[in-house]
Order: sequence, then structure tokens, then C-alpha cells
Amino acid sequence: MNSFRTTAAALAITFTAATGASATAQADVPWCTGDDLVITAHDMRSPSSASKAHQIIFTAADGVSCRIGGSLSDVRFLDAAGEDLGIEPEMRSGDYVEVPVSGSGRAAVYVASQIHGPRENPASVRFTLPGEDGPGDQVTVAWPSNLSPVVRFGSLTPPVS
Repeated sequence: MNSFRTTAAALAITFTAATGASATAQADVPWCTGDDLVITAHDMRSPSSASKAHQIIFTAADGVSCRIGGSLSDVRFLDAAGEDLGIEPEMRSGDYVEVPVSGSGRAAVYVASQIHGPRENPASVRFTLPGEDGPGDQVTVAWPSNLSPVVRFGSLTPPVS
């Protein structure tokens, strides 16, 4: 197993282990839409020198409590003019977890890319949120830094501290 795959596997195990206590959100809490969330992307420390890591954080807008789970879809990295950079991320689905998002709860998606090789400099990432019964809202979020065109996305999960 190469070091990039080892890093992706380690990230997935860490993130999956962190979700054990909150596997299912309460059914009476509404599903999150794009208007319910403040979404930001950040660089983070990678557990491997062979990969670069990012996290996308989903925080509730003021006064909102909602739940979200599953995987992002239709993920596209865009340049400053909004043009698609042609990066085709690999989507890795872990165990399905619904995450409560409120004043005290957030959700996260973890992203890894190879550290070596060509680099792209996206200005933003556009994706479709999971909906409760199908695709949800499409959102665009500023992207923090460069990455390799070899990118892996995890599923929504509670953030790892």
C-alpha cells in the first residue's frame, strides 16, 4: 500500500472512530439545507508527509439546528473565473452517520491529496449537499490552498478534535 493510500486509510479510520457516540441524529430535527449552514474549507495537518489534508466544516447558521449525513456529490474545483479545473475527486464512503449541526455541533468532510506531482490552485470548490430524500442544495465554498489533482473526499462526520 503506498503512503498516500495509507494516509487516506488512517484518516478514514480516525474519522470513523470519532463518530461512534453520535451515530444517529434525532428524527425530529430537520434536515440541513444550504441556507441552514455556514460552510468553510481549511488546511489541516496531515498524518503523512506524502499527503496534504483539508477539512470542510459545516456550522449552523444563527438560530439553526439541523442534521446532515452521507456524502457530497457533483464535486468540482473551480478557478477564480468559476471555470471547472477538471479535477475528478474520488469519493470514499464510510459508515453512514447523521450529524447534528447546531450552536454546539458541527459536521466535517475530510479531503486528502498527494503532496507530490503537479499542483492545481482552485479558488473554490462547488458541490451538492446530500438531501434527506435525494440531492440537496448546490453550494460553492472558497478553497484555502493548492492541491494535487489526485484528491479523495470522505463522507460527512463529526469533526475530529
